[in-house]
Amino acid sequence: MLRINLLPAAARKTVASPIEQFHRTPIVWLSVAAMLLLAGALALPVRIGEQRLTQLQRAISELQPRKAAVDEIRRFSEQLRAQEKAFKELGQGEGTRRWSKRLNRLSALTPEGVWYTDLTLERQKSLIIQGAALGQGGSAETVAIGRLVADLKADPDFSTAVKDIQIESIKRLQDGPIETVQFTLTCELYGSDT
Repeated sequence: MLRINLLPAAARKTVASPIEQFHRTPIVWLSVAAMLLLAGALALPVRIGEQRLTQLQRAISELQPRKAAVDEIRRFSEQLRAQEKAFKELGQGEGTRRWSKRLNRLSALTPEGVWYTDLTLERQKSLIIQGAALGQGGSAETVAIGRLVADLKADPDFSTAVKDIQIESIKRLQDGPIETVQFTLTCELYGSDT
């Protein structure tokens, strides 16, 4: 390569200054390599954290159905505890014998073809009676349920604890050749001393 320097001899540079040659020194190359290593070292934990986050999100989504099942069991357990407390309040002292007599009257007044599927005592001082009646075609089942409500209201033992009995729902269900009528009765109770 040929260089032509037209500057006068006194102004000519014969050797490049150290600052002009600095970019060619090993210190610059080492510092650039160190910065690249540092950037890689900082990116590695971030990448590992992202992978761990992805794994944890996957684990959470897999556990979600189990959590829903546990929450449902917890709600059911709380309902049972509330019912247990309400039944204990009813079962204290003389009330136990009275309620056993009332439940016996409930059984005795039940028409043929009608059965109970659930008795629930709620905190709002109400007794929920759920049951079913065997379908006979027409309205015979609803008449039997209406007669049961009238008999319970008229019974002196049962009516001493119950202010009012309401039919909340009546629903016909067909299961193959068998028809049933499901019903729900709500019995509003007097105070806990009954």
